[in-house]
Amino acid sequence: MNHTPPNSWETGLDIDSLLRGDVQLASSPEIYRKLCQIIEDPRKTVRDAEQVIEHDPGVSARLLRLVNSAFYGFPRQIVSIAHAISLIGMEALRQLVLATTVIERFGRYANPLMEMRVFWHMSVWGALLARELGRHSRMEPDLEPLFVCGLLHEIGRLVIYAKIPELARAALLLAEGGAFDETEAERLTYGFDHYQLAAELARRWQLPQVIVTTLAWHGRPEEAEDFREQTAIVTASLVLSRNKVLGLGIEKLPPHYKEWLALAAVSDAALEQAQAQADEQFDAVSNLLLGS
Repeated sequence: MNHTPPNSWETGLDIDSLLRGDVQLASSPEIYRKLCQIIEDPRKTVRDAEQVIEHDPGVSARLLRLVNSAFYGFPRQIVSIAHAISLIGMEALRQLVLATTVIERFGRYANPLMEMRVFWHMSVWGALLARELGRHSRMEPDLEPLFVCGLLHEIGRLVIYAKIPELARAALLLAEGGAFDETEAERLTYGFDHYQLAAELARRWQLPQVIVTTLAWHGRPEEAEDFREQTAIVTASLVLSRNKVLGLGIEKLPPHYKEWLALAAVSDAALEQAQAQADEQFDAVSNLLLGS
């Protein structure tokens, strides 16, 4: 069988053409946009944010369940969005709204190449690990953004698998040959990789720059001008998550993952603790976010 992919110029593809006409991908979820407008308007109050969230009972319920889960570990039950905001702050709330609404949007993004349960389990465990590694690296203000970075990191893969499955299959076969890694095979096949696509989606959705950067520089955190440590943490977390969920041996981990962790000053002991904490939180958080 010939596994040689078409040259990217032969496909006539680029990210713009792939996304063109897709209303679902054109902008971020409406509730997230409204919340951003409120947070950035000095005339608005916490009550305005509370009303926006309570207007969507599904999002409101998921947020309260998440705040009451092992994800935060508060000793007393949080019974209102106002109480949640007072404890975690508006910025953390914004990131959690983004996380829950993105999963709702992409939760059943059908494709023939990957089982969705496996995809989301990798994403959620990787996001939890990124958040815990951030805590060990003293990135306290960035914990929720790190979680969202991990959760969104493979979204580009879903879009590619759903929209151009035959080209995606060709790229996977090329990578299986061993001469190229997956992102190299993608760029050879259709001119861009799924991380570049996800970064462009993040730009169009006007997401925080830390999310755009960690996506754009996945696998190359040392080359990032900003958010280098965050990019290293998220890259390592997703690699480790894929290895764990797919049941691969340690020999399947890329040799650079230790360098990425060192870039963020993550020790072996901190990694072990963070993995244990991600394990403790995984069932509750995945059930809340995925409903499974």
